[in-house]
Amino acid sequence: MDAAQEASGASLAVVAALHREIGPWLKNWTVADREHGGRRFRFFENSGRVAVCAGIGASAARQATEAVIALYHPRRVLSVGFAGALQHGLPVGTIVVPARVIDAQDGSRTEVAGGNGALVTVANVASPEQKARLYAAYGAQAVD
Repeated sequence: MDAAQEASGASLAVVAALHREIGPWLKNWTVADREHGGRRFRFFENSGRVAVCAGIGASAARQATEAVIALYHPRRVLSVGFAGALQHGLPVGTIVVPARVIDAQDGSRTEVAGGNGALVTVANVASPEQKARLYAAYGAQAVD
């Protein structure tokens, strides 16, 4: 992204935890290592779009999102990545765009415009038994 694009802002910023979640999409993108808030981030830039891999966890995602907003001023930010199905029969590769994200740790909820259903977040990899409990408790389609 050149200085003029950066000044006017990116049209889209994508935040993922791991490179493998978005790596194939980033082929031929320019890499820019930049610092924000005392942390270094690797950004991938292409035609008014920017992506960053945050690392695992809510804190890492928050820091990367704050950095991409402060440095690139995007019009839209997407949080993307792999999630586990909670809804029985949900095919592998299904794209889930939730209307709400529920934090199972504290019960807080974030509403998302244009979504459908729910995504529940947990602090660990969910076992099949835990997935069944999460589905029963929240009715969410997927867990992150």
